Amino acid sequence: MGQSRILALRKPIVAFRVQPAAWAAFLTLSAGAAYVATFLVTEFVDAWWLKLAGALALGPLIALLFRIAHDAGHGSHFGHAALDRWVCRLTLLPSYHPHSVWLLLHNGRHHSFTNLKDNDYIWIPRSKAEYDAMGPFGRLLERIYRTSFGTGLYYLCAIWAGMISVRPSLVRNVKPIYRRDAAIAAGFFMAQLFVLALDRPDLPTLGLRVAATIVLPFLVFNWLVGFTSFLNHTHPQVPWFSRRDEWSFYEGQVHCTVHVGVPKWMIFFLTDLGLHGAHHIDPRIPIWKLEPAEAIIRAAASHDMVIEPWTLRRHRQIMRACKLYDYDRHRWLDFVGRPTTPVIEIGAAEA
Repeated sequence: MGQSRILALRKPIVAFRVQPAAWAAFLTLSAGAAYVATFLVTEFVDAWWLKLAGALALGPLIALLFRIAHDAGHGSHFGHAALDRWVCRLTLLPSYHPHSVWLLLHNGRHHSFTNLKDNDYIWIPRSKAEYDAMGPFGRLLERIYRTSFGTGLYYLCAIWAGMISVRPSLVRNVKPIYRRDAAIAAGFFMAQLFVLALDRPDLPTLGLRVAATIVLPFLVFNWLVGFTSFLNHTHPQVPWFSRRDEWSFYEGQVHCTVHVGVPKWMIFFLTDLGLHGAHHIDPRIPIWKLEPAEAIIRAAASHDMVIEPWTLRRHRQIMRACKLYDYDRHRWLDFVGRPTTPVIEIGAAEA
């Protein structure tokens, strides 16, 4: 029943799957050229303020390329399987994501089992018992992760580090293709270091170049992705599930994906924040066409959705409320174990 209801929601928005090939090509080439040009300018410019500006610009450019890779990974950028596969591989390189590992986790796990613990892979809340069983350092990290600035550290340490190292606890069954793609991503990083050292700079100059063109942009990118992914599936009204018999595909896509209302400028910098709900209904729609699709979906199924107009005050409230999760009673807890939300009704969307 859940699958059929999803198909019914998709039906009026199928037309948005088509994206002109000329636009897809322009977007890919212009974003790639902007990244390369900014990388080189940031490398060789002497003025510190220009170097800092370039370093800060590189982070959103990496996020833009990651957004293109995201659409290509869903086959919705060019709409041509082989071309999208290569575009996805290339545009993932600046963020050092192994292509096959990312596809496994994002397409195979996140979209298939949204908010189902041990099947989904990102922002899974700890239970109180799991939190208490962690060591002091682990508990400290968990507290830092669930702060506005710590969301970037979470993506860097808990998600990206597991992808690039092909951590068995994250990918489960380690395949040769995963290690090959991780080596390709690492090879791109080494190629960047080679370019930065071409004119044989002294060590302090090389260190400054690495910090400005690689380290700072990558940290900015991780924060952008971590911040966005947290808000897309974490909310006081959104449940998580540890039991498959309580979870349904419809509830995962419709009720467990937050429809965040944000200004358009935030959508540009924060990948698909604000449009992620429509993306989960139909992943074949490119991000650039999600806005009209979102309006149609809200009109059809708003009663099953969590719709949250974003404000800084409300954001802080969400961060404070959603620390740990009671999987038996279905309510959010603080780190002491005190309930921060009422019991969340589950199954209502499916019914």
